[in-house]
Amino acid sequence: MNYNILSMLNKYTLLFTIIMVSIQMGYAQENDISGIEVSWDQDRYADAFRQLGNDDSHEDANYTTGLRIGIYGAYANHVYLGLPFVRQKLDGFLVDRLLENGRFRESSESHNFVFTVNGFSPSVISDTTQYYIDLVDDGYNLADDRPFSSFTGFRSSRRLEGNKLFAHSAYQIDLAINTSFTFGFMSLGLAQGVENLFGGNRPSAILWDRDPNEDHPTGQLAPRFLPLFMYSISAEAVVWQPIRKVLLQVRPELNLGYYTNVGLGIDFGKVMNVEHNIDNLGYTDTNNPSLLAVNNDNISFSIVGGVTIRAVLFNAHLHGFYRDEKNDYNNLGSKVLLLESYVGAKLQLFKKVEFTFSVNRRSQEFDSPINAKALWGTIGMKYLIAPEGEGCYD
Repeated sequence: MNYNILSMLNKYTLLFTIIMVSIQMGYAQENDISGIEVSWDQDRYADAFRQLGNDDSHEDANYTTGLRIGIYGAYANHVYLGLPFVRQKLDGFLVDRLLENGRFRESSESHNFVFTVNGFSPSVISDTTQYYIDLVDDGYNLADDRPFSSFTGFRSSRRLEGNKLFAHSAYQIDLAINTSFTFGFMSLGLAQGVENLFGGNRPSAILWDRDPNEDHPTGQLAPRFLPLFMYSISAEAVVWQPIRKVLLQVRPELNLGYYTNVGLGIDFGKVMNVEHNIDNLGYTDTNNPSLLAVNNDNISFSIVGGVTIRAVLFNAHLHGFYRDEKNDYNNLGSKVLLLESYVGAKLQLFKKVEFTFSVNRRSQEFDSPINAKALWGTIGMKYLIAPEGEGCYD
């Protein structure tokens, strides 16, 4: 089967999966499922902002792609799904006792379960275009770029909202705690289909599969079906509210597993009436939690932004677990400190649908002569099943 037919089948299979999942979720009872989400990442969604910045290099034109399909509500925490059971055990051992001893006063609990695909690409994803030939003539080498890498799997998340009262000062802060457990596999072929499906006028990706006959690196960094996992903890603490529903919060986070890092973020912006914390509207990667709340107005919106500094100890998408002696990328040294930023907005209509959009930026992740700063956009849609109120909770 030639590549064009395979690519077309991947696209239609993905679209069919999204449509069928959405239809089946629409029949769910409100008590079981409070919302449905579909979100995706692509570099081309930020092209307008790249042009505004007079960035004509296109060196990050194919950096990231992502897809997330998820549900919210009690059913998302069902042990039959597997991952919620593991996450519950980890939460009980690592988090719940600390919250109890820290006198966290919980007001609500919500759950999310998602299927997610994340893919990362070098600057070019096709070696048959004139653009690639021109880059090679100018000294570009795929071996100096980041490798193809992807994750396909599932994530179970829990969100606790409440507040913490400092007894000695009578100071109270709104606080949210997010935990999640992610499990899946590296190097499945679905990321290539997602990249081509949402790539627009970019060339079709044809370098995702290894070809030992080529004189430049091809294929993904790790072998197919390599299992990966990650446990994540993050918190959102509001430290300043200059006017009503305008918040400043700090956001510490810890991720352990195939992406091991410690981060500290700051978010600022205008939230919806029912929100006590800022919804991070950035990318769909597995370390970014999902939030769904139904506002009490027929038309409501939120505009927020944030920055995060992250210390990375291990990143399987760069370090990998497998090296091919003949057909490999250079052993690029990854940078320990990363800086991420985002600006985003969301719009809710008639308490039934929500649209989100964000532009995301990440500093260079590895040591290379290639300037690989990343700029991409994220688009999301949610169907709101739960009634209005203080969010969608179980």
